Amino acid sequence: MNLEQISQSWQNIAPLLIPIASEEECDLREEQLKNLISLNQQKKDSQITHLIKSIALTIKEYEKKEFPLEKATGIEILQYLMAEHGLSESDFTEIGNQELISDLLNGKQELNLTMIKVLAKRFGVTEQTFLG
Repeated sequence: MNLEQISQSWQNIAPLLIPIASEEECDLREEQLKNLISLNQQKKDSQITHLIKSIALTIKEYEKKEFPLEKATGIEILQYLMAEHGLSESDFTEIGNQELISDLLNGKQELNLTMIKVLAKRFGVTEQTFLG
């Protein structure tokens, strides 16, 4: 491929790789990414695969910048898991009475290591999950 061909190709590819500036651009880039993935499922071209990964990185960087994730506390994780599993304060007799659980959920009491171990085992997650 000569420089002129590279220049012409780059004019078509460059807009897919520049940083994303808005949600609308992100939506468009995601649509373009889906189309490339669909096209590449038939061709299996390694260069297109590399382009797909590069485009995905621009989307990831935009989302990381625009929608940063805040770390959840152990109590917030517990509240989330309780809601997901339809549990109430009275469902945690293995770590304490209902008053203790209520104090935990209201921020009056902190999770201790023993509680964290029991909760991790119960929900099938690592202890680190509750340590934020």
